[in-house]
Amino acid sequence: MDWGPNLTERYDIIVIGGGPAGLSAAKAAAAEGGKVLLLEMQSQIGGQTRSATWARANTVDQALEEAVVNEVHALKLHSPHQQLAISGDFGVILDRRIFDKLLAAEAAASGAEIWLSCPVKELLVSNGAVRGVYAEAGAWAERVECGMVIDASGAQGQWSSLLLRKVFKRDWDREQLALSSEYLMTNASARDVELFFTSYFAPLGHVWIYSFGRRFAIAGIRGIRIQSDAALDEFIGRRVTPSLEQAVPVAAFRGQQPIGGALIPTCANGILAAGGAAGQVYALSGEGLQYALACGELAGKIAVEAVVEGDTSGQALSGYDRAWRGKFEGELKVGQLLHAAFRTSFDQKMDRLFNALAGDVELQQAFANAFRGIDLTRALKLFLTSDEILGIFGRETIEKAIAACRL
Repeated sequence: MDWGPNLTERYDIIVIGGGPAGLSAAKAAAAEGGKVLLLEMQSQIGGQTRSATWARANTVDQALEEAVVNEVHALKLHSPHQQLAISGDFGVILDRRIFDKLLAAEAAASGAEIWLSCPVKELLVSNGAVRGVYAEAGAWAERVECGMVIDASGAQGQWSSLLLRKVFKRDWDREQLALSSEYLMTNASARDVELFFTSYFAPLGHVWIYSFGRRFAIAGIRGIRIQSDAALDEFIGRRVTPSLEQAVPVAAFRGQQPIGGALIPTCANGILAAGGAAGQVYALSGEGLQYALACGELAGKIAVEAVVEGDTSGQALSGYDRAWRGKFEGELKVGQLLHAAFRTSFDQKMDRLFNALAGDVELQQAFANAFRGIDLTRALKLFLTSDEILGIFGRETIEKAIAACRL
């Protein structure tokens, strides 16, 4: 194959993907002194697949506060036949169009170079190791060489998950892919966060409505084996939801997430993966931002160390695998275990769960945290005190989840 002309400049690190994982990696690698190039396939940074993200409050430092749209102090939860209202401090809603651009500004300030509209079509391999990328858009094509590559391309489509697809020669299990669609809607009256759990619209997933500033809201859906666009339209059309009665979509987004567990390993000769491309997703809720930021930073630092030391073999890079798993693998395992408990009798279990939570504020807070992967050991120990909740998840599942937290 003709890979196009050689670029005269060579980079230490090439980062594929301009989402949070890629930007965090690029910033960290450049700050460590690496010569870094980030390639983003879209024409802008920010808002490629999501207009908003519900994030933990500690995700946002002072430099990123401009992206905060709302603080979340109330949750309204709906099962097929039950409702719950929970008060507390539940993080923030971020405008991803702003948040990602602020991350890009930090990466650029650290010295990273950013190219837009540069879809990476192939990885360049030499002597069994990844040594660059081939990017192509229309009549333009470029072959760019480097010391090593960080795959932060997500899991959204054909040109994503390049470590998995191009190096490991396989794809995500479609039975373990959560498909999603989301609208940014105007003329809405939503406040805080509203979640709906129903297998009719979102099997093994949920529907969300977030307040997104004055007159705007985010409505989204996530589930297994669904046509997510049609499911979201049907939910909005058939479910009487006061906050969206007069609302009109003004932007649409579509995505998918692997929820069957992270890649094993998340590295190979000359390449690391971070974020969605590595499968670093909390299966129960689909949260991934905090893992993308943290694992991206780890990937950037370890990649520079490997290039400086002249050893970018999979064995040398395995320190990245050990480092991120030591921090987050337990949380991700809990998300998988709890999610798997709902694979049968989803609606009945959600109704039973809401009945068990009714009137018990401490259990309600524990469920809200377990859904999002926060303070998991405490939440799971509280579940052990409720026979009804144990009947839903199973004592063995809860005990395995507690054990996973201590990894």
